[in-house]
Amino acid sequence: MDAIGLIEVIGYVAAIEASDACLKSANVNIVRIDKVGAGIVTLTICGDVGAVKAALEAGEIAASRVGTLRTSHIIPRIHNEVTNALFKTKEPKICEVSEDKEKNFEITLEITDNVSKNLSEKENVILDVTENSGDAEKLYSDIDKTNKKIETVDDSLTEANEEKIENTNDKEVLEQVKIENSDFDRDDLSKNSVKKLKAMAKKLDSSITYKDLNVLKKEELINLVKKLSRRDR
Repeated sequence: MDAIGLIEVIGYVAAIEASDACLKSANVNIVRIDKVGAGIVTLTICGDVGAVKAALEAGEIAASRVGTLRTSHIIPRIHNEVTNALFKTKEPKICEVSEDKEKNFEITLEITDNVSKNLSEKENVILDVTENSGDAEKLYSDIDKTNKKIETVDDSLTEANEEKIENTNDKEVLEQVKIENSDFDRDDLSKNSVKKLKAMAKKLDSSITYKDLNVLKKEELINLVKKLSRRDR
């Protein structure tokens, strides 16, 4: 770099006008345009000493015409260290960025392939289920029938167990019941529990089953005991 020229103006428009005039008037290159602050903008150009000088003159006139010119300066044969300090830019890490992009692209492709495979597997499963829907409905129907049979058997076993337990309890009460007087009074009978009334009826008439006694209410059991006691006399 033989020389650099600096033009400082107020306003970005004035800096653009000065840049255009510099390039049109001489064989120079624009290095940079810096916004310093408070509306101050600095234009930096480079080229041969004579070309930079001629460009600066044209730039000064153009900047003064549309804005405010603060100052201009030319530095011939600028030192390389000054150039490096002022105009050195950080080199972008193109290779690392490219590698990252390639990795991301590979990961994206892999994820896309996995998603496509999963979708394909799901579609196959749906097709299999659709094709075998008739068998599945039949299977569900058989399962429902089996469950209903199991529920029926469970209910029967439960009723049987309950009846067996109740009959066992009634037999225990029956063994404890002693009928000393066959002339029962209604008030006395009403003081007894339903279970004891069943036992008394069974004691008076052994042909009566507990199944028949279980459906009777307390009042009906009292009437039955009184009736059996009269018949027994």
